[in-house]
Amino acid sequence: MEVLKDESVDKFFHKLADKSLPILKFDAWSVLEVEDKERVKFVAVSDFYQRFDVEKIEKKLSFQDFALYNVVLNTKRWKYIKDVSKTRAWVPNNRISSWIGIPLLFDSKVYGVLSLDYFKIKRLGLKEKLFLDNFQRNFSQIASDFRQLKELFYQKYIDQLTSLKNRHFIEEFFESNKERVGLIFCDLNKFKSINDTYGHRFGDEVIKVVAKRLKNVLKSTDQVVRYGGDEFIIITKNVDKIHVIINRIKNIIKKYDIIIDGKKVNLGISCGYAIFPDDGTDLWEILHIADLRMYEEKKKE
Repeated sequence: MEVLKDESVDKFFHKLADKSLPILKFDAWSVLEVEDKERVKFVAVSDFYQRFDVEKIEKKLSFQDFALYNVVLNTKRWKYIKDVSKTRAWVPNNRISSWIGIPLLFDSKVYGVLSLDYFKIKRLGLKEKLFLDNFQRNFSQIASDFRQLKELFYQKYIDQLTSLKNRHFIEEFFESNKERVGLIFCDLNKFKSINDTYGHRFGDEVIKVVAKRLKNVLKSTDQVVRYGGDEFIIITKNVDKIHVIINRIKNIIKKYDIIIDGKKVNLGISCGYAIFPDDGTDLWEILHIADLRMYEEKKKE
């Protein structure tokens, strides 16, 4: 299958479905983006589903104890269910008899599920099984040069205001990380007074400037995360120089005024740190320790 460049995400999946239809012969299809296995969003749907209230279906699916797509998320393998009525799953269309779910993988992570619906019982043959194996194996290659699609699947890890990584990224990072790393937890000093004085839009611009300065002063191998509000986290492998990194952060924020629309503000920043796995064996342990150290630092300001 050729890579479909410079198309919308919706068109991409419509063309992908058109190419698959002669082999798999499904009646309807949809693509789900699933965040934290609880928040469901349709990325694209076949013409059949255009008549439905898609937002209602998203909400209903998000609160299901058991959903068909969960099996795919858990196994990272395509799943065929011959008779949906024999499961306890809620389905958005009571005409669905058989179902196939295919994981959409980037870098071995599932970012979505392609659902294929059959309105009559579907018996899956060897040719179709081999096609599904090949489809799953090659999907990331098919889509790898498709910039819009990649951005769609990676956006859950990006903070929309600053374009830094967000808390989803850091939570998943520590689920798989085995290396010794330092975590630096930073909080801007007296940021609330800036919001109160100049308004939240001005405050957002200040946050963007801070984010840019942090990225510029740190190494490309360091991960800079906006954890929320005026809180930032830095993950570094350069554990032995963690105090040097903290001083560098403080200097770049404190030393230079921030000027926006002719208004000048000067900020400080307080930082605490913790080392994984020396100080704790999971994110929440080391985050707690770094947070405590940060507040001790803040008291001195």
